[in-house]
Amino acid sequence: MPREEPATVDTDRARPGRHQDGVKIKAHKFLILKALQENRCPLSLSITGIDGAFVSIILAIDAKNDCLELDELADGDAHSALLENKNYRASGWLKGVNIDFTASIIDHQQIKGLTRYRSSLPDTIYQNQRRTGYRTPVSMMSSPEVHLILGDNQIVTAQISDISTSGALLTVAAGSPLGAGDKIAQCIFKTLSNKMIIVEAEVKRQIETEHSSRTRLGCRFINVDLSTAQDIQRYAAAVERLNARRR
Repeated sequence: MPREEPATVDTDRARPGRHQDGVKIKAHKFLILKALQENRCPLSLSITGIDGAFVSIILAIDAKNDCLELDELADGDAHSALLENKNYRASGWLKGVNIDFTASIIDHQQIKGLTRYRSSLPDTIYQNQRRTGYRTPVSMMSSPEVHLILGDNQIVTAQISDISTSGALLTVAAGSPLGAGDKIAQCIFKTLSNKMIIVEAEVKRQIETEHSSRTRLGCRFINVDLSTAQDIQRYAAAVERLNARRR
């Protein structure tokens, strides 16, 4: 694949400074990598020992052996550097979300004259966008009942349409007292494993649908501690596994 504009990158820095958290849950990482593969998203590879960025794509994911396969780099020097130095950093875009990870080449093989690189799975996948996390869709069948406690102690019942560690899309009855800019003192729901999650949120946008009895609220979680963020991430990964079984 073609070479991009030269850029010097230190691939030894496994964690880019702009990211605060990364995805470490194995099932969640597989889903992100699978989405990159299915959408044939170009990945910009930076390789230890050579300046520049080089384009590849994910050709296959081997869940059994915990590895993935990358397409051959067209640049001969980059190809040699990748096989010699092994370590690389990949960056790409998935539905508006920047995906960033580091990994290393395990081996390579030639199929019909083209090289396929066999790579380890990344230990962590970092994401960066308006949202800081990949949004997991939640079906009506698996959505928990959500209780939204407002500042005046009003209680609004909602359902989750999608969720990430940074926020959620909530569905409420039309005419609810909530709108863009409002604060939610407590957003309370139970995970699939029956664990209670309580998080503070603010409504960033309100989505009305004509002739609908429901309204959607785009909410951002705020003041989230590490333990709660991990609980939300585990819940999102569990929902993704449930979604995959239903496909």
